[in-house]
Amino acid sequence: MTGEGGSSMFYMVAIFLVAYVVGMGIYLAVEKVRKRRRNKENG
Repeated sequence: MTGEGGSSMFYMVAIFLVAYVVGMGIYLAVEKVRKRRRNKENG
C-alpha cells in the first residue's frame, strides 16, 4: 500500500464487504421468518 490512495481503496473494499455480510445476514433472517410463517399457515 502506498500513501493515501491505497488506504482509501482498502477502506472502500472493507466497507463493501461489511455491507455485503450484513445484507446477507438480514436477507437470510427474513427468509427464515417467511418459511416459519408459511409452515404455520399450512399447519
